[in-house]
Amino acid sequence: MNSHDPHDPRDAEKASFQDQAERFSRRFSDSAQQVWLAGLGALGRAQAEGGRFFDTLVKEGEVYEAKRRDKAEAQEPGWRDNVEEQLQGAREKASGTWDKVGQAFEDQVQGALKKLHVPGAEDIAALNARIDALTTRLNRLESRQNHPAGSSTPDAEPPASDTLS
Repeated sequence: MNSHDPHDPRDAEKASFQDQAERFSRRFSDSAQQVWLAGLGALGRAQAEGGRFFDTLVKEGEVYEAKRRDKAEAQEPGWRDNVEEQLQGAREKASGTWDKVGQAFEDQVQGALKKLHVPGAEDIAALNARIDALTTRLNRLESRQNHPAGSSTPDAEPPASDTLS
């Protein structure tokens, strides 16, 4: 027997809860509608004012940046110089490190070339000096052969040993 008693407290709780849910739903819906309308209004305003609004924001940003810069310089007048000095120090360290890396690379290449018996610059310079000395001696020997030993030539030298070293 499902009789509905208007004085039953359980029915009152159900109705009260349902009323609260409906009121909350209406308030939420109204708030969502207001947010939506505010968004549409902002979009319409931005479209209407477009460039002017952007220009205004840029000007306000410039004013803000100038105030910030003045404040920073007042607090620490040489901060840019300090930053430049630190950057220069970092550049010098990087350059020194790069030079060390380059020297290490050159040393490694030089070591590999020596292991392969490839002559270095010093070896080639020594060979050139030896070739020059041998060429000079050869020219003297040829000059002696062209001028017999008994002839008197002003630049004749005493015979050198026939061995070339």
